[in-house]
Amino acid sequence: MSAQSVEVVRRFFQLFEEGRLADIEPLLAPDFEWVYHGPASLPWAGTYRGVEGFRAFFGIVRELIEVQECDAYDYLDAGDRVVVLGVSRTRVLANDARYEAQWMNVFTVRDGLISRYLDLYDTARVVEALERGPQEGTPAP
Repeated sequence: MSAQSVEVVRRFFQLFEEGRLADIEPLLAPDFEWVYHGPASLPWAGTYRGVEGFRAFFGIVRELIEVQECDAYDYLDAGDRVVVLGVSRTRVLANDARYEAQWMNVFTVRDGLISRYLDLYDTARVVEALERGPQEGTPAP
């Protein structure tokens, strides 16, 4: 079962990289919960439930940032949980600021579907980039 869980999560990231968000929806359990930790100043921090929550998250994010690269570089098999380590490079649409952030995701897979997605991210870099003025929008190292 755990190898199957890793494959479900790999598929999630493959579809994300291809921009096929609607094709991710069948991978989500009916009681899917996405918890994105972060401060109140981060517009998309919060808990999202079900397919509607999944869509709502991306509705917010698409208005504010453009993910230029999302590299899920390590998948750790923990039975019904899959821990993914990665790094993302992103551009803020309002000010052209760019940031690179490390992240860790913990997926819970039940009966071949993703039931929980715990999203732990270097939100300090994200908030800093969102708050930069247009004249400060130089790329981050």
